[in-house]
Amino acid sequence: MGYFIFHGKTTTANGPASTPSASVAPTATPTATPTATATAAAAQGVMACPVAAPAGQHPLGNPAPPSGGRRAVASLDFCGRGDATIPPGTTRFMTANNWELGIADSCPQGSSGQGGMNTVLTVNELLTDGSQGPDSATEPGDWVDSGDVLMGSGGNYQLQVSTVSPDCVWHIAIYPA
Repeated sequence: MGYFIFHGKTTTANGPASTPSASVAPTATPTATPTATATAAAAQGVMACPVAAPAGQHPLGNPAPPSGGRRAVASLDFCGRGDATIPPGTTRFMTANNWELGIADSCPQGSSGQGGMNTVLTVNELLTDGSQGPDSATEPGDWVDSGDVLMGSGGNYQLQVSTVSPDCVWHIAIYPA
């Protein structure tokens, strides 16, 4: 039997008496929730040689050897990935006019655009005041092996390596005159 209260009056309702009973509350069932997997970004900058090209890229080759009386210097042989300054830190190198760069690089397929000949790697001289020097080198295509570039002006330099992709890998040798 139950009771109703209507405008302050009590009324009796005839019907089966019910006793509240406990019921099982719905519970959440754990399910696998997709989560974003963080992929560690590949290290950028100067690194120990040799550098492996990422999967799907042309294997990184070797720069051209020095020519015309220029010489290889072990401390001026660099490998890296993406953009970097070489030599790293505050180290610089001195050279006379007509020095040379040996270059090899490998960038993701298609980095060099339709036709495959857009620039993927640029090397600029950096003067002691941080401004750009008179010479620069560019490499077209998704990859190059045994590349070399004659740089006309001697000086006291660092080089700024700039790439179109952080996945571009490179091997650059500086051959002073």
